[in-house]
Amino acid sequence: MKVSSLHLKGFRNFKDAHINFKASSLVVGSNDIGKSNMLHALRIVLDKSLSEADIEPSELDFHINANEICDTVEITIKFDQIIEDAVISVLKGNVSDDGETYIRYSAQKSDLSYKLFVGHSLEDLQEVSSRFYLKYVNLKYIQSQRDLERFIRKEKKQLLRIAQQLLSEEDIEADEELFSEISQDLSTLNGKVSQLRYVTSATSDVNEELKKLAHHYADYEVQLDTGAIEVNDFIDKLQLGAKSNGSNVMLGGDGRNNQILLALWKAKSAIEHDLDNEVVFYVIEEPGAHLHPHQQRKLASYLTKELPGQTIISSHSPQITVNFKPDSIVRLRTKNGATVAASEGCSDCIAEGWEDMSYRMSILPAEAFFSSGIFLVEGPSEVLFYHELAEQLDIDLDFENLSILSVDGISFKVYIEILNALEIPWVMRTDNDISKIPNKDQWQYAGINRCLRLANIEPFLHSEIMVKPQKTIESGEWESVSDNVNDKGIFLSKIDLETDLINELSEPILLALGKTTIPSAIDYLQKKKALRMRTLLKHIRPDLNQLSEGELAKPLSKLVEVSKEVSI
Repeated sequence: MKVSSLHLKGFRNFKDAHINFKASSLVVGSNDIGKSNMLHALRIVLDKSLSEADIEPSELDFHINANEICDTVEITIKFDQIIEDAVISVLKGNVSDDGETYIRYSAQKSDLSYKLFVGHSLEDLQEVSSRFYLKYVNLKYIQSQRDLERFIRKEKKQLLRIAQQLLSEEDIEADEELFSEISQDLSTLNGKVSQLRYVTSATSDVNEELKKLAHHYADYEVQLDTGAIEVNDFIDKLQLGAKSNGSNVMLGGDGRNNQILLALWKAKSAIEHDLDNEVVFYVIEEPGAHLHPHQQRKLASYLTKELPGQTIISSHSPQITVNFKPDSIVRLRTKNGATVAASEGCSDCIAEGWEDMSYRMSILPAEAFFSSGIFLVEGPSEVLFYHELAEQLDIDLDFENLSILSVDGISFKVYIEILNALEIPWVMRTDNDISKIPNKDQWQYAGINRCLRLANIEPFLHSEIMVKPQKTIESGEWESVSDNVNDKGIFLSKIDLETDLINELSEPILLALGKTTIPSAIDYLQKKKALRMRTLLKHIRPDLNQLSEGELAKPLSKLVEVSKEVSI
């Protein structure tokens, strides 16, 4: 059984949002976009740790924006792949022949009442009196703001209790014998504690004052001892410790404790549930808190592979994101004053394209899922240059939540398909490549046609004569193409980055490189590109603001523009 989709109407950030899920899904989005609210909607329907009083609506649960106030809330969850006999039995006739069912929570603002509905289709929902299905279907939740020590104590106690219930008769008898021995040991220990002089003297002043208060305290004494600690209390107060190489060590900081908590939670879940008959969904907020990048990546892999059920994780971490394919990512964004999911959540429309790109996935592309806008460039030289140019033009990329990503060549199409599916605005800049077609006396306008195809414009035919990029400028072809694609965020170099840069800023560059001619400077920069670009930028940094009105700066201006358009 799996949560297939969630439909939220009038709930907190969400006016009307449909969100699809995979077997393992990652929820990303900016702060205050509604990630926790979305997960809370799932909890209202599925989390048995929330009481009936906990799921009663409050006025803050109803969506409000500048245009309207919603008077009703609807949380509708679609489930599919229902094959568990116990679940089918408890839901009775509410499972379709295709193994699907729907559960809806509906609340009214007028009297803050709510109702629950269950059905095998949206058209056949029937009101029910309670969350009766939680006997076999429920959600386990770990929140983002967690008191690690308190949670560890709580989960430790539950783990001990469950383990005790699973003991055999023989093990129970053996434990009872040890309990008796421990009780005697505690009595002996108490006698020894009472002999400590500083322990006795510590309470002497208290006893003297008590005798002044009432005559019946004459023979009464307060003392510090372990006498009140029964063996069960002693076991309950066991602290979770740790050993390393045979030596006792502290549990460590919040990062280590966070891992211990999740390991406790996993161990308890594995023995607490009857996985053949019970369905458990796992929802975890910010699992990578306090962990360094390698451990964040490992933890994400652990949670998605080891937990025996569907997993939904929310995170701001690119290191965790790198473990998920884009078609398993739910990206929440704002649209018309309300929160929606890009492409309605986990989207199959990018699954095929992702296979072509997966070998390139790294921490940089993972950053894209958290960006308000992406500038796609061909390689590391462009990344270096545009980061420096942005700074000199007073465009604060981090403040604006913008990223510059290299596509490692010319694989713009795959990146753009994914960004479009996740509704992340983008711009791009590519070289004006022209290449000879192998085994033919024809030349193709590779750069121009790359831009035209991405803009859904008919590409140029191959040329029967040799063409160079400079010819497209002289003929007006470069200008015509640019006029047609720039508004779409697509920018074509006149030649390439090095040539265009030197042509727009020739004097400072020739001086910095110690060259006397533009061709010699271009030839120098096109060898060991990234290394020489980095060195050049150190020398010409103060001069880069001269590019503000030129062609090279246009993609950055467009990036800022499109990112602000979608945030409205």
